[in-house]
Amino acid sequence: MRLLVLGDLHLGEDGYAGRPHPSWERFDAVLTVGDVAHSRVSVANGTLQQEELVGLEEANAFFEHLDELDVPVLTVPGNHDHHRHEEFIDGTTGVRNLHRATADLGSCHVFGFGSELLDDGPEVRYDPDEMTGIDDPDAWLARTLDRATGDDTEAADALRDRLEEIDQQFATYSDGYETLTSLATAGEDSHGTIGLTHVPPFNTTLDQVAESFPRIGGRHWGSIALTNLLTDHDISFVACGHIHEAEGVETVAGTPCLNAGYRSAYDVALENGDVSITDAEPPVE
Repeated sequence: MRLLVLGDLHLGEDGYAGRPHPSWERFDAVLTVGDVAHSRVSVANGTLQQEELVGLEEANAFFEHLDELDVPVLTVPGNHDHHRHEEFIDGTTGVRNLHRATADLGSCHVFGFGSELLDDGPEVRYDPDEMTGIDDPDAWLARTLDRATGDDTEAADALRDRLEEIDQQFATYSDGYETLTSLATAGEDSHGTIGLTHVPPFNTTLDQVAESFPRIGGRHWGSIALTNLLTDHDISFVACGHIHEAEGVETVAGTPCLNAGYRSAYDVALENGDVSITDAEPPVE
């Protein structure tokens, strides 16, 4: 089976309106990893703010053209287009939103997990700068608790807020891991399992943000739940995107993983348990 995997296209950004390449007719199925359309984004008080979605018409036209290939097209929402993703594929017949869902491609089982928020990344987060110089975590925690139980009400409130935030993050991780596990193990009789996600696995070459990027430069910004899924279960192949500058292939816990990057296309062949990944023709501008 030959799959066409498309990276983050960000249609509408800078007027970009890519179209399917004529050579794509040779593929048995198409996978898109999210962010087919682009949102303008701003940063206010250190928080990402989603503004206008551009590329809605271009995304509609793109999926209509993919539908004409008459092969299954599986897609998940990205962090830029998750709130309008269903509109892109409205009216198509062969395109399916695979977010939190599964499908069969030939003898393979495919599961999907896209983005549900703009600031998508690791489910449990920390600031590496805050950890610098901490020689004894237990002593640091004791000092923090002593301060919080004293007269410093502001410190106590800050600690309480941070603990609540961590609880919420662990709840997000648990939901992600349990959902991924349920989806990935649903095809017990299949001859291979394929993952389609927007966010790449955490702490790999596929999720490291460029140093120059504001706010999170240099950090790993992938999914911890996905990395642990790959460690715990036998997955044949994962297609992802999100971190454009980390485009490439890495084997994670025995699973070939492809970050399809920015406006790139890949030819993925799966045969008898083997996976080969080569470049394919990108969209026509």
